[in-house]
Amino acid sequence: MTDRELLEAAAKAAGIDIEWQSGAWAHNNETGCEWNPLTNSGDALELAVKLRLDIGFEKLHMVSVWCRSVDDWVTEHCDDGMGSDIAEKTRRAIVRAAASIGKEMK
Repeated sequence: MTDRELLEAAAKAAGIDIEWQSGAWAHNNETGCEWNPLTNSGDALELAVKLRLDIGFEKLHMVSVWCRSVDDWVTEHCDDGMGSDIAEKTRRAIVRAAASIGKEMK
């Protein structure tokens, strides 16, 4: 799944209306602001809270997100342990979890 597809499915799960603009940024039509939980930690946290996702960190190199509505775990491995990419991996795991919920919606 491409980043664009992930964001579209995640937005669907959260009930967020988005449209694509130049540069492939997702745009939140409710607030008129850019919305990209893959790059913005605030957007990712809002998504996790809205969907009631559980986030856990395991063995210092993996972040896991539990999706209750699809009864499944989404995991992201961090190559450098709990180093600089942990925030990026956490955001991606949140978006992937939200996208799995969005894909199940009709």
